[in-house]
Amino acid sequence: MLAAVSTAPVATTAGLGDGLYSAEQAARGAEAYRATCSSCHALDLHGNSNSPGLRGIGFLFIWEGRSLGELYTSIRTTMPQESPNSLTQGQYLDILAYILEQNGYPAGGADLANAPGELDTVVISAP
Repeated sequence: MLAAVSTAPVATTAGLGDGLYSAEQAARGAEAYRATCSSCHALDLHGNSNSPGLRGIGFLFIWEGRSLGELYTSIRTTMPQESPNSLTQGQYLDILAYILEQNGYPAGGADLANAPGELDTVVISAP
């Protein structure tokens, strides 16, 4: 008896190792981060006694196993603390790209975008 073989394409989910942002986007994010985030989260993204780290073990402790969409939504709806959701969607995505870069995730050829539900499919894990 022969088994049927499917020729349908297999759906794949992009991961953080696939270069989901561009180097140019991360550079824009670095500028936006310095202007709006560094006073609380520090220039090196390691945070302080009042703000969590956005780099290294402190970042992974909070975000590992959660989705990139959840991180994006958290940043957009709660930051900057004195005026949440005050940046453009592009600025928030640029900052997210910078955070990814600073955590060792590789850049790719296109900017990170927020297509409906797309960021929710990317799970944060150690680089």
